[in-house]
Amino acid sequence: MEYWLKNGNKSIQLPIRPESFSVTFENTHQTVNVQTKGDVTILGKKGLKTYAFESFFPENDYPFADYAKDRNPWEYVKEILKWQETPIQFIVTKTKLNKKVIIKSFQFGEEDGTGDIKYSLTMDDYRPPKYTKPAKAVLEPVESDKKKPEKENNRPDNKPKKKTHTVSGKETLRSIAKKYYGSGSYSSKIYNANKTVIEKEAKKHGHTSSSHNGVKGWWLYNGTKLVIP
Repeated sequence: MEYWLKNGNKSIQLPIRPESFSVTFENTHQTVNVQTKGDVTILGKKGLKTYAFESFFPENDYPFADYAKDRNPWEYVKEILKWQETPIQFIVTKTKLNKKVIIKSFQFGEEDGTGDIKYSLTMDDYRPPKYTKPAKAVLEPVESDKKKPEKENNRPDNKPKKKTHTVSGKETLRSIAKKYYGSGSYSSKIYNANKTVIEKEAKKHGHTSSSHNGVKGWWLYNGTKLVIP
């Protein structure tokens, strides 16, 4: 499975495959209140699908990448930013997903000292405008004074317990993040959830902090118990 973004004769294959993608589909049906009949439904046209996923552009070569690093990660960002105001083709091979879309939102940034750029991308189906005859007038919704009874929340608290991990051997935050999230780019997430413990252990072993060459959590020691958020 490969992820592609194409704009004319230019294309980008995402180097690090997202762990998953989501598709949201909403219709434009309306519910209105008719005085003699109560609530009725007026069917609307089908809405636009929204596609969303997140991953990262690598600064270094990783064995799990779809292909060897061939450019600076910021080059991906610059190219996608150029495509903000034009329809592009979104393709996921080995699926039926091959759609013309527009970029709805594109968030990106560096989270640790690796140089990798984490990003999230949201796109909508592209549907060009077409002229249609004006629709027939419909009854305006009538507001009801009756308040819907508030539902009691009797659901049991089934929140999953937090996972923990005890550091051993030559483990690093990146290797631990790869183990639990499938990508080392989430190392900063683990660091932020365990900052106090990691910094305390580093100072205990004679360091002023856990950082080394700008990478937080570099100094990590056996037996340190981490929470996996």
